Amino acid sequence: MYFIELGDRGAPTVIMLHGAFFVDAFGRQYPLSDRYHLVIPHIKGFGKAAKETFETGSALEELRELVSQYDEPVYLIGFSLGAQLAFKLVSENPELFRKAILVSPFLLKKDEISEQVTDENLKMLRSMKNRFFCHAIGLMNGLPKQSRADFVASMQQVLEETVKNCVDNGISFDTVDSYSACNVPILALAGGKEQAEVKDSVKRMAELNPRCRYEIWDKAKHNIPPVFAKRFNEMILSFFSED
Repeated sequence: MYFIELGDRGAPTVIMLHGAFFVDAFGRQYPLSDRYHLVIPHIKGFGKAAKETFETGSALEELRELVSQYDEPVYLIGFSLGAQLAFKLVSENPELFRKAILVSPFLLKKDEISEQVTDENLKMLRSMKNRFFCHAIGLMNGLPKQSRADFVASMQQVLEETVKNCVDNGISFDTVDSYSACNVPILALAGGKEQAEVKDSVKRMAELNPRCRYEIWDKAKHNIPPVFAKRFNEMILSFFSED
């Protein structure tokens, strides 16, 4: 599995699982590498793995293999698709993780909502095939020149089947019944301007597990890591230091 590493390998490790499309979703959290060893996998179907088709089972298998190589439990952060994968990982393999932050997970799924999200994501994919638009998205998210070029190139390879599979990924409260017994401290976040299903997902996480607490940031949309980076970075440092 392709991944990038930032920071000292001797520092505590933080695995960062990006959302669909944008492997550098946590780009404005990369400065935290002055305190942590950051590991950013390219989830199957995106980035350096864009030629492959996303499939939940194989993506999780790769991630488990990656995390299992560390001698001690690691910190985990996931955003959007990455938060859903993180939800299943931390629920089913709690021994691998020290703490987890899940941002904008979509875990309360109804067919009509999933269809709507799929349609929106397919439209976004088609827009991303426009290199100029894709370049602008990278610029807006603060990517340096080479990272923008890599982003534009990889998005030309992302498949529609990957986008469909990301939404219809089989991860929900109904399919992950081990979550309520998970003993890993978890912080779940959503934006106040996100879909009701996302906000309700983080609330439900806290209801089902006493080790989870949630926050809803009133002014945020589906954009907490890049747009609210200062607040988010401070929250990461605070939550991870509460040992």
